[in-house]
Amino acid sequence: MKIDYISDLHLDFHIKHNGNYEKWENKTQLFLEKLSPDTKGEVLVIAGDLSHYNIQSKWCLEYFSKQYEHVFFVLGNHDYYLVSNGQRDKYKKNSKAREYELQSLIFHLTNVTMLYNFKPFIYKGLKFSGSTSWYPLTEFNVVNFFNTASNDSRLIYGMNIGNENYHEGLAYENMEEVDVLITHVPSILINSHHKYGNSSCYLNELKQIKAKHNIFGHCHEQSVYDKAGIKFYINALSYPNEWANHMNPLEYSKEERQKFASKWNTIKSFEVK
Repeated sequence: MKIDYISDLHLDFHIKHNGNYEKWENKTQLFLEKLSPDTKGEVLVIAGDLSHYNIQSKWCLEYFSKQYEHVFFVLGNHDYYLVSNGQRDKYKKNSKAREYELQSLIFHLTNVTMLYNFKPFIYKGLKFSGSTSWYPLTEFNVVNFFNTASNDSRLIYGMNIGNENYHEGLAYENMEEVDVLITHVPSILINSHHKYGNSSCYLNELKQIKAKHNIFGHCHEQSVYDKAGIKFYINALSYPNEWANHMNPLEYSKEERQKFASKWNTIKSFEVK
């Protein structure tokens, strides 16, 4: 089975709301079309951070539901953000209310599955499972980073991240091995952690990876890792033009940068046998 995957779409950064919902929806769809590969797989996996606005996340999932036989996704930290006074009033300062609303908005999409609490879903003989996989808040330096540097502490309301991590951990312990594991937060140390010398709020290290393939996001990186025969995939679209941080114009030609940007801004794929 060919599986396509992407994460960290951050759609409202790329296609901003201008007050006209019809134009906003059309522009969002055109943007998603440009991300699509020439040859699509059977399944699409979105590893979190769709948009700050549920209506745009709904448009995204509706669009991809028409392009793929099945779509799996998990929620990222940004999918719980309440970024305006209007949102905080609408959801009564309860970020979980955003989750419940999104589930109701996509209830009619029978080929779209939100994975949470590591509950398995079998599709064409392959077992998929996933969750946000919140990072732990147990060490002083991580708690300090969360309270001082992370937007999560300011924009997520009514949720105890430490408790979320604890309950997800219990669910993962009880999960049997699957074919494809999907988390928003990385389950292993990756290049981004080494690059910035910090993994606080960007890692929930799973001691035992109960899958042959693990897709994640959260860190704005695009890589494939192979550790002990387990494949790890990250294809974070990231914020607008963030790809340019990887291509110094003094070191690369315009053509090389354009080629890199085209490859960056594309849904990737892998095969599961």
